[in-house]
Amino acid sequence: MATKPSKLPSPDRFPDAEPYWAAINEGRLLLKRCPRCSQAHYYPRPHCPFCGHRETEWITASGKASIYSFVPVRGAPRPTAVAIAELAEGPRLTTSIVNADVHALRIGDELVLTTLPGEGGQSVAAFTTPQANEARAYTARAIKALGTSPVEQGGAARSLQQAAVVGAGSMGAGIATALLNAGLTVCLIDRAPEVLEAARQTIHRNLDVLVQRGKLTQADGDARRQALRTSVNIQDVAGADVVIEAVWEQMELKKAIFALIDQHAPAHAVLGTNTSTLNIDHIADATSRPGQVVGLHFFSPAHVMPLLEVVRGPRTAPNVLAAARQLGAAMGKTAVVVGICDGFVGNRLMITRDHEADRLLLEGALPQHIDRVLTEFGLPMGTYEIADMAGGIELVHRIRQQKGQQGTIVSRLFEAGRLGQKTGKGYYRYEPGKRRPLPDPEVTALIEAASREAGIQRRAIGDDELRSRLILPMINEGAKLLDEGVVDRASDIDMVWQRGFGWPAWKGGPMYHADQLGLPLVVEQLAQLQQRLGERFRPSALLERMARAGERFTPTAG
Repeated sequence: MATKPSKLPSPDRFPDAEPYWAAINEGRLLLKRCPRCSQAHYYPRPHCPFCGHRETEWITASGKASIYSFVPVRGAPRPTAVAIAELAEGPRLTTSIVNADVHALRIGDELVLTTLPGEGGQSVAAFTTPQANEARAYTARAIKALGTSPVEQGGAARSLQQAAVVGAGSMGAGIATALLNAGLTVCLIDRAPEVLEAARQTIHRNLDVLVQRGKLTQADGDARRQALRTSVNIQDVAGADVVIEAVWEQMELKKAIFALIDQHAPAHAVLGTNTSTLNIDHIADATSRPGQVVGLHFFSPAHVMPLLEVVRGPRTAPNVLAAARQLGAAMGKTAVVVGICDGFVGNRLMITRDHEADRLLLEGALPQHIDRVLTEFGLPMGTYEIADMAGGIELVHRIRQQKGQQGTIVSRLFEAGRLGQKTGKGYYRYEPGKRRPLPDPEVTALIEAASREAGIQRRAIGDDELRSRLILPMINEGAKLLDEGVVDRASDIDMVWQRGFGWPAWKGGPMYHADQLGLPLVVEQLAQLQQRLGERFRPSALLERMARAGERFTPTAG
């Protein structure tokens, strides 16, 4: 395992250093050039290492280089490789390659200059790849495109000042915090006084953290606490401009809550449901005003995660949709408008990937193998790390139990009391007070038993197969979303995955990644998997059409 790169020397350690460091702060790299032999070399050498001449002059490098050697750094806070870069001007320097696909690098790959914050506000030189910069430029264009949505034409957003949140669990408390931070007054409603009190304390802690981190003054924190009130009466939605339901993900429960909200909320109020999978049009049927109903799918923790999926129903009014996006912006979130389908955009792709991950476990993979492939691909966490952190074992077990699916790996974990980090063991084990996932032989034995029961002969599965079977179905599912009209643009899918699931900006998103691979190659690989493993890998009709036509999902610059 490679060690982390050491810090670069302080600017005052070498003579004649000021021009070099001033240039780095401006995003430029200076070299020394010898006027006698015309050779360039890399600071800090004040003399010419080639001919020994004592007088050298500064020149500005092009910022372009290639990889001479590199070693990826595992466990770094950002994608990092320690490298020797060969500058276009000739000198080689020890440096870091950052914020790029460091596990896909090859000797000779192109690099471009970037900078990182160093000690005392002084920038330091590093490198990234042109491909990573192109993906970041694409991300900027995709975010800008989110500001246009044809379904909102003719709809002027009403100003939202007062909010009510129905349901004071962890999600409700997070949503209430986000609304308070957006400047709204909030009434948090739940029938259980003890739940309300716990939520109130959670919200206060959330605000305290912002004050402690200097993101909020004490006076502002106090004002936001004063803007929160709690109630056990659903009638207290009466003064709200926006009502957000945040109860358990169960259709009949949500419909019952919306019927009550409909009785007491003002006629103009936006009625939002924080569902992650359910059909909001069915929820709207419980009201006399389906045009006012919109999906507001927050991601947990709701006051931290920057994504808001704004789910439009077939009857959602344009001004309601516009108000929902305006509210998302006020909360500092990237609001992406999506249509109705099971899982909407983010969860639909994730469910597709996670189902394949579970099949891979039965066939021979282990949680740590799958998660390593996903994190080396660029995602911040793997499938099973997320499940352990976010209570996914219990949630998925209950969903599959409702569908009559028994004996699955997740059910075995649930029955063994392995519920994730909160119990100290899930797909991984955890040492007391720590969150580092550790492979557990007990889980290996449990998975192997599930394979035997299913009659599956386990085998070694390589990284390339794992990556293809985890990522290509996501691309295929994204193409289906486009074909179904669930999203307006492929880039909307990418922004959901960047802002909600941590897909890195330097890799664009699943649909951008498909374009980088080339759609003909994506179709070819899916077809091979289909022939070997079944119909779930059949390339979507849109994907096949676009591959034949030489088209892309995402536009190029210009």
